[in-house]
Amino acid sequence: MKKISILCLTLTQLIIINAFAENQTYIPEQSIAERIIAPDKVDTIQKRWQLKAKLSSNFSFTNNKDYVGQTDGSIYQFNINTEVSANFHNAQHELLNQFHLLYGLSKTPQLEDIFKSKDQIQYISTYLYHLKTIDWIGPFARLTFTSSLFKGFYVSSDDKELVTNKGETICNLKANHRFKLVEAFEPMTIRGNLGFFANPYDSKELKVELKFGSGFQKTITNNGYVLEDDSSTTQAVLNQLEDHTEAGLELETDISGLFNENVQWSIMSNLFFPLNALEIDKEKLNGIDKLNTNIEGKVSSKLTEHFSLDYLIVIKRLPSISDKWQIQNGIVVNFHYDLL
Repeated sequence: MKKISILCLTLTQLIIINAFAENQTYIPEQSIAERIIAPDKVDTIQKRWQLKAKLSSNFSFTNNKDYVGQTDGSIYQFNINTEVSANFHNAQHELLNQFHLLYGLSKTPQLEDIFKSKDQIQYISTYLYHLKTIDWIGPFARLTFTSSLFKGFYVSSDDKELVTNKGETICNLKANHRFKLVEAFEPMTIRGNLGFFANPYDSKELKVELKFGSGFQKTITNNGYVLEDDSSTTQAVLNQLEDHTEAGLELETDISGLFNENVQWSIMSNLFFPLNALEIDKEKLNGIDKLNTNIEGKVSSKLTEHFSLDYLIVIKRLPSISDKWQIQNGIVVNFHYDLL
């Protein structure tokens, strides 16, 4: 009887041990210390966010005295450029947020006051869903906000008669007096897009990003003005801006790369073709005349850790704002500092 009791007790203990062995929550004594000492390997939300902030600026000064072809006096230019990004990536989901602020001031001998030479504020939020089988393509959605930050003025070193492109007189402007063209945050453009993206090539030397889809954009002007022509010695022609709503197709390409470790380049082109009817000053635009074009190029050469020599070029045509090609380019020495 005693042997039977011992046998039953042994079988019971074996059954209990086997039950614990199959229980996933059971932790053997040998691994208790390892579980306590081992670091937490759970991926936190903070690790999925990538935050970057960059501040750059440049300043130039030129003084002329009895220099052939130049007006005597000093020329000052100051520009500040702020770029902030907050990007989130988790499995197949990617959220990209970009904020860009560009502002510049200039002072020339021809004008008494300091005037604004550059002014742009832009925010872009893009959501991308990467397919499981081919992770470099998928659908995307994007919202873009673009505007100026401060009021815009027209100033001339000579007396000017301000007229509209229809020949109507606005006012007579005295030299070195200001005429307000637009209010702060005007003109404002809000654009939304839905479509597909493809990143067929992604390396340190070359990166190619493509986006195609449909979109809409709303341009809010509040009846401000844009300068059309001031070549005349007595007149300056202004166009009055109008609000517009457009819907159509959009194609964007973004290509960037490195020449070497110290020189990098990028080219971005955006084409937006409205499908709805578009009128400017009661004139219908047809075909290619409706196309919105924006091309931006940059070549940056690193001089030191915080200084670089940059060449920038912007070519754009926005029929709802101006039917002329707008071109801006220049070479600047930038001081930049990574805040994050």
